Amino acid sequence: MLTIRPADVDDAPAIARVHVDTWRGSYVGIVPQRYLDSMTVQNRTFVWIRLLERRGPDFLTLVSEDHDRRIIGFVSAGAMRHDDTRFAAEISSLYVLSSHQRSNHGRRLFMAAANRLASGGHKGLFVWVLAESPSRHFYENLGGEVVAESTREFAGAPLRMLGYGWHETPNYTDFSSSAGR
Repeated sequence: MLTIRPADVDDAPAIARVHVDTWRGSYVGIVPQRYLDSMTVQNRTFVWIRLLERRGPDFLTLVSEDHDRRIIGFVSAGAMRHDDTRFAAEISSLYVLSSHQRSNHGRRLFMAAANRLASGGHKGLFVWVLAESPSRHFYENLGGEVVAESTREFAGAPLRMLGYGWHETPNYTDFSSSAGR
């Protein structure tokens, strides 16, 4: 059973665990190793507590739970954080534990966030992805097109980023009603 629900502050440690585990598993050889080694569930928990406390109409975080009600993925999204008038909203993070990837958790998290953004009147959706990320094709499979490129300095290393965009915020209706919980 797949459950997607809004995150609350009590979910911060579990979200932090997913965040750290997915970065350490997905970005080896892409993000400087010293940065990956410095990531801890404890320091990410503090970051997530602050983020979850500020949730509101312009920022949402949803979690995906497995059948044992363990958080195995999350998505954060909201109003566009940079100036690009083509898009009103963006996905700022979407991560699913490797043990649950390719089992629709990421797809359903994306769809649930897109639906909430669309129902909030946000037209156009955007997401930045590391160009070397093994998951960048996930966004292409959901209809995203590369609309921007950038190189950003991150932990002392230049990282190439690709911006995927949807000119109309996708409004998906082909997933279970448990996603609205």
